[in-house]
Amino acid sequence: MKKKLLSLLLILGLITGAAGCGNSNNTRSTGTNAGENQTSEEGSLENVRLGVFTGGPDQYLAVVGKEQGIFEKHGINLEITEFAAGINTVDAIVTGQSDVGMIADFAGINRIGNTQENFNIRIIGRYTTAKNYSLYVNPDEVTKLEDLSGKGLATMPGTILDYYNALTYEKANIKEEDRKLVNVDSGQTVLSVFESGDAVAFWTAGTTAKKLEESGMKEFLTMEDLGVSVDAYYVSSDSYIKEHADTLEKFLSAIKETEEWILANQETAAEIIEGKTGVPQEQVLQNLEANELLLDFKQDSIDHLNEIKEWALGAGLFEKDYEIKDFVDTTVLENVFPDDVDY
Repeated sequence: MKKKLLSLLLILGLITGAAGCGNSNNTRSTGTNAGENQTSEEGSLENVRLGVFTGGPDQYLAVVGKEQGIFEKHGINLEITEFAAGINTVDAIVTGQSDVGMIADFAGINRIGNTQENFNIRIIGRYTTAKNYSLYVNPDEVTKLEDLSGKGLATMPGTILDYYNALTYEKANIKEEDRKLVNVDSGQTVLSVFESGDAVAFWTAGTTAKKLEESGMKEFLTMEDLGVSVDAYYVSSDSYIKEHADTLEKFLSAIKETEEWILANQETAAEIIEGKTGVPQEQVLQNLEANELLLDFKQDSIDHLNEIKEWALGAGLFEKDYEIKDFVDTTVLENVFPDDVDY
């Protein structure tokens, strides 16, 4: 009986030991500090803490690349944290909560302009450009652009809408005294001001655009009509770029491969994104169609950012001019994809 008991204990010990060895092969998010490695019997994965804009193409890239094992293939354990706005991912980098984040053109220009002396974040590459916003109007109130004179144009202060609204008024030749901006803070608020008649127009895309259409509003003007686009960029801190260049090379390589995979497998990508984020597949596909996925940084990026900067400076959003290139560091991108950097 004792021999049987000893044998049983020995077997249990071997099983427990084997299970422990098996767990060592599982790499998971553990909240490690930037640059630390998680080691397994098969090698090591380097942690990258990525901040993404909820519902944005950067989130699409992150969840698809992780689900398909592309980041792991390139030696990266990707830890994803969602934020309500892209600029919040920059704050997370500043406070040491993220290693890489994203920023849209207008928000970046404005943040740099107002904090340029202490802004130690650098653009490391553009990953998307889009012309997906449209001006939706109440068709009973607006039949031509000049009809916006004296009527409410809804806006979210401090966002890219400030820029679009100004260009809209300029295109319609509406004087300052006849411009009426109505501040809103969400898509639901937009619906309310349309229903009350306080506003008759709003630049938007995605879910809010669909809701406006369902309520009887019509698409009236596109970004192409204004000759503008919205670009989004990956950013990181000066120190992280210098200390973890090899890690960033792996990260950007995984992003490039993920972009190519999504373009070749959009239906499957939409299924993955819906499963991970809850965004309906139809909307995901619409967003993918509206966004050009690319990983580069070229002269058109500099020109685009300078155009917005000149407008923002003239509008008094900040007082001191600056050089865009001082806040760009594409060394890592150029190392892995030299043909995609040219400025």
